[in-house]
Amino acid sequence: MNGSRIGVTAARRAEEQAALIRTFGGIPVFGPTVGLDATPNDDTLIADLGRVLTEGADIVVFLTGVGARRVIAAADAANLTEPLRELLARAEVICRGTKPRRALSAQNVRIDQSPEPAESRAVWSLLMQRDLRGVNIVIQCIEAGPDPIVETLVGRGARVRCLNPYVLETTADEAAAAALVEEAIEGRLDALTFTSAAAVHGLVAIAERRGISLEPLAQSPTCIVSVGPVTRAALMALGLRVDVEPSTPRMGAMYRELAAYLTRTTSG
Repeated sequence: MNGSRIGVTAARRAEEQAALIRTFGGIPVFGPTVGLDATPNDDTLIADLGRVLTEGADIVVFLTGVGARRVIAAADAANLTEPLRELLARAEVICRGTKPRRALSAQNVRIDQSPEPAESRAVWSLLMQRDLRGVNIVIQCIEAGPDPIVETLVGRGARVRCLNPYVLETTADEAAAAALVEEAIEGRLDALTFTSAAAVHGLVAIAERRGISLEPLAQSPTCIVSVGPVTRAALMALGLRVDVEPSTPRMGAMYRELAAYLTRTTSG
């Protein structure tokens, strides 16, 4: 990266990201647009889980290990452990990768599908190959709101329920986030990185509160970096281009790809 200034919008694993940036020869610049994830209101998650248990499910999708454990913990807290086990025993259980698989295996939950690569798009591709008319699907979502795929699944005739075991706090240092956005708009950052769609949504919220127009960011020379397709979709919905995205949506892969991109652009 040869001394490039790299903006970090994430709060989670920020120090790990900083270490990666320094390893590749860059300078991290922090301005988290969201806070760390926190346990949601238990009553809300339990109520959503209760509706799922009442309505039943043909397919249950788990996307994260933390999320799977929080759903199980909510069931335990509400004395719904056995109904949840019965639901999962009847349904087809699909996991994205090893983390939710391990969390569920620890509870002796049978796992029917864990498509490769361990990415959301592999899970959605698996589902989209099927006739979904009248199929009840439950999705443990990654962000605080539903995944963008929900609308597509509903359009294919599925009935979709979401379990949201995450909430996202607002950033503790909004001034730093606003300064990061302004640096990116002015081209004083070489790259601005996003490791979640929530970080994009947080950027929008901060810009609105601070009266910062994001339109100039689309024309800025700052390289915009997305960790994967969900984050890319959130950026593109704002009319922003994505200059760098790894083929595997992982943080390490994202920074390796960014380092290669910056090397190409500076040498060219």
